[in-house]
This record gives sequence, C-alpha cells and structure tokens, in this order.
Amino acid sequence: MFDLVVSGGIIVTMAPDSKPFIGSLGIKDGKIEHIKDGSIHPSEGKEFVDVTGKIISPGLINGHCHGDMTVVRGIADNLTLLEQNNKFAPFHFLYNILTDRDRFFSRQLTYIEALKSGTTFMTENMYWSLGLESVKAMSQTGIRGALVEDVRPDFTSPNLLVSEKHLKEFKEECEKNGLIPIIGSISEEDFDEELLKQIFLMAENSDLLVTQHLAETTWRADICKERFGKTPVQFLAENKFLSKNLIGSHAIYINDEEIKSMARANTKVINTPVCEMKISDGVAPIPEFLKVGIVTGLGTDGALWNNSNDMFREMKGLVLLHSLSKGVRSLNAKQALEMATINGARVFGVDNKLGSLEIGKEADFIIIDATSPHLRPLRVNKHENVISTLVYNVTGSDVESVFIGGVPVVLQKQLVTVDEVQIIEEVQAASEKIAKEIPEDAFIMEQVHSIN
Repeated sequence: MFDLVVSGGIIVTMAPDSKPFIGSLGIKDGKIEHIKDGSIHPSEGKEFVDVTGKIISPGLINGHCHGDMTVVRGIADNLTLLEQNNKFAPFHFLYNILTDRDRFFSRQLTYIEALKSGTTFMTENMYWSLGLESVKAMSQTGIRGALVEDVRPDFTSPNLLVSEKHLKEFKEECEKNGLIPIIGSISEEDFDEELLKQIFLMAENSDLLVTQHLAETTWRADICKERFGKTPVQFLAENKFLSKNLIGSHAIYINDEEIKSMARANTKVINTPVCEMKISDGVAPIPEFLKVGIVTGLGTDGALWNNSNDMFREMKGLVLLHSLSKGVRSLNAKQALEMATINGARVFGVDNKLGSLEIGKEADFIIIDATSPHLRPLRVNKHENVISTLVYNVTGSDVESVFIGGVPVVLQKQLVTVDEVQIIEEVQAASEKIAKEIPEDAFIMEQVHSIN
C-alpha cells in the first residue's frame, strides 16, 4: 500500500535517456517507490490523485537568489549593477532602513513565490545574516534549499570573517532542518590571496561548499586584472582555489582556457540568464560549459535584478538568449530543463536524492495543469513536444500543485504551510517604508539610443 498514488499523468522523469510517458507514481515514506506506465488503481494508495491530462515534473531547482531583495522589487529598474552601486548603493541604503523582521518576511515571500511557480529547492545567498532565523525563514515555508552564510559578518568589511564556532552552529541548525549550509566567499573587487586562503581553509575545516559571484561583469574582472595581472578565473586557478567544492555564480567573462581549468577542477556553475539580460551583464558561455562537462545549473538572482523568481521564464530566457547570440542550435529545451532539475541537484551534491523522478529518490514533484490552450496540443510519442512545452510555454502560474517529500506544499494553487496574506502585508509595509526614502527622480538616467 502506497501512502500516495499519483495516477495517469504525463510524466517527465529527467532520468538518463528517459522520454515523457503517460504513467503513475507510487510514493511511500516521502520517496518514490514505484513508477509505471498507465494508471494505478485508487485502492493501492492511502491518498489518490488523478492527474489525467496533467504534466508531472521534478520540482525545479533555483541555485542562486537573494531573498532580501524581494522587498525592493521594481526599484532601480533600467540600471546596470555598477550604476546601481554608484547611484543607489542598495546594500548600504537597505541596511540602514530594513529591520531583521523586514528581511525575514522578504525572504519568506521569495520562497512562497518560488514554491507556487514550481520551485522545490532554492539557494538563498544572504547579504545580511539573520543568524538561525535564516533557517527558520526557509524551513517554515516547506521549501528545500541551501543557505549561503556570507563569510563576513558585514560584507562591506571584507577582512573581518565570521568565527568557525558560528559556522559550526549554523551548519548544525541547517542540517537539523534538512537544509544545506554553504559559505559565501568574496567577489573580485575584494580578492586577496591570504584572505581567500583563510576562507577556503574555513570551508575545508567546516566541510562546507563555497560559492561566490564569478566573472559576472567587465568592471569586476578589470579590477582583478589591474591588481593581479590575471582574470578572476586565472587568479583562482593559479592559487588552487578552483575545486569541486566551489560554485561560481554567473560565470560570464570566461575564455576557453579558463573553461578547461574549471572543468579539470570540477568547479560548478549557476547561471542567471534573465538577470544578466536585465542588467546588461553579458552572455555566459553555457554551451561551452556543457560541452566540456562543467555541471551547470540555473537561478533567478534577486528581485532587484530580475523582478521574478519564475524558473520557467529562466529556462525559456536561457535558450532564447543563446539562440540569438550564438545560434539557434547552441542550446536546446532539454538542456535547459536539465539545468533546472538534475544538473541543479548535481551542483549541490544532492542528485542521489533530488532532481529527477526515480525509484528511491525524494518525492519532490510538481503538477502542471496542461488543459489550457497555450499548453495544447501535447504529444508523447512521435514528435514528442512535452519538454518543449515545459520550457517554451509553461509559466509558473500554470503550476497547480507542489509536493515535497510526498507532502503537498501547494495544493490547487493554494499554499498550505504559512500565512501568505500576512507575509505579503509585512513585505508591502516594508516596501512602502523604503519608497518614502527614495526621491521620485532618483533613478533617472540618460537614455542610450543606438543608431543603426
């Protein structure tokens, strides 16, 4: 007897060499115990869900987000990252206005948005530590994830590091709540060989992964070249900081030789294509990463740089961006879906549990109502188009239900874990507080026109 039967849907497992098929899942003790073609009788499950005509997919994995930024969604649009830093100085500005309570609820709204749009695992890159409240903010919502604790108590003071005692407590609290603890390292403008040695030694002593923004912008890369005569990746490689335990975010300005260095070191990448289009960062060499076997996942980044945490938009944006910049066959829909599922799980070392629907793995899956006109017709045999539909047609609003560990977290588009209305009200109030401090013309910049 299964705890839950999900029967008769169009299943996309993302297992190796798999294809979409009409079938059913049998779930017991939070894990997938049975997968079969066709249906399973309702009598075989304590709970039964008929998903005829619906798509069943692994939950999506968002490998890079800054939940603190959701509270400023739509502020400072049409600015590059450098312009934001120079004109807005968002981190110093927000630090002086927002309370820990504001940040707590901003993160929770981020996780709610993610869940309701089909994400079951999210990585929170923290600018400000909320201590153990960071764990509470994520775990209360029911989402799985990783918490990136910045290695500095105040990231504006790069030479002051957190204690190993703090990291130990943080790690213990994360793992007790089923979350992955990660150290957040420094960006290129703060690179220092001795400081990085300290950081990577702390990570090694604490047995933690390390993540950092990597080669995201030309100006950051230029700072590194001016100080050390090396690009960011060259600097990391020559000082032996590239490793299987390093996750580089963005990874845009990287050449062929550097790609080979990253592949040899088994360094992982999380790319955020919609953010990189919005703030004009650039186009990462994703096809080249995949060709040499660099494990590459997807993320959304924070709402200040993307506005949305919808991973379906991210997948479509990724493929279209590369079609335009590198050719129509440079990336395909299946590769994008792999990056948002099984490859995302590989980045964080949890592909034995997450990222695909396979026997023995956690029952983290989403149900997509595929009856809407924009998701039809669907074909599972000749000229199969289910994966194409997931990447090019589906948006987060099409997600009907979300199960994590076989338990519903979103059911019929309704969140069942926390008080969504209260959280929205809290973030709305914090946003209004911020808006009062910013003049209406604060972000007016000269319009750049190109003449062909």
